Parts: sequence; C-alpha cells; structure tokens
Amino acid sequence: MKVSQRLPILIALVALSSACLAAEPAAQGTAPQGQPKVCLDVQTGDSLIEVFADRLKEAIAASGTFSLAPTTDSCDLQLHVPGNLLRFETAGGVMVSTVVIVTSPSGHYLSSSITACQASNLEPCAVRAVAAAKLALLTTTNGGT
Repeated sequence: MKVSQRLPILIALVALSSACLAAEPAAQGTAPQGQPKVCLDVQTGDSLIEVFADRLKEAIAASGTFSLAPTTDSCDLQLHVPGNLLRFETAGGVMVSTVVIVTSPSGHYLSSSITACQASNLEPCAVRAVAAAKLALLTTTNGGT
C-alpha cells in the first residue's frame, strides 16, 4: 500500500525534474538574438538626472532582457525620464523621487515606475524602472497594446 501511495509523488517529481532539465540548456545559452531594444528619452539639464540616466543604462545592459537602442534605431519600448526629480531631506539623507514612463514606439502608455532612492544610490530606482519595462514587454507580447 505504501508503494502505491508513493508512486504518484514519484511520478510528479520525475515530471518536474524532466521539465527543469529540458529548460536548462536554454537558460544557460547566450542571450536570444534580437533582444528588445529600448530607447531612453531623458529630459536633462540636471546633473542628478544625468547620473540617474547612467544608472538606467547600466540596469538595461545588466537586465539580460533588453539592449539599449542607438538613437537612430527603432525601439521596441521607450523609457521617458521627465526633467525634474523631487528631492527631499530625511533623517537618513537626501532622497530622490524618480519617475520613468514606459511607452510603445508609437507613444502609447504601457507602464511606469515611481520610486524613491537615496541620492547617493540611484541604482535601486533604475532596477525598478527596468522591471516596469519588463512588465510592459510582457503585456505587449501577450496581446496587450
């Protein structure tokens, strides 16, 4: 009786491990050809916005999902950074509120990221903006607009 009770569990484990092993070579392979290209539209005039734009470029490159499109290339997504970052003083130092709006190439709103980070460490805000872009990519590839 015990063997017959364990059999369904054993079959499920074998099925799960087979699915994982089948997916493993694709996960270990190189980046897929034709990664979605992202255009970065930064309304600058402020050194802090330029620093944030640099963190965004680094986060895009590190994402493994996107590549930064040259300005002459067409893009699959556009990331817009408005020209003003709200700064506010806290007990822990200066915080910066960042906004990144993700749109389709035609300008249709897809997603946004509104977050706050330490002015001295804008990387977490950039990573969140790239996550919003990934979500937007998912919705567009799964039948969204």
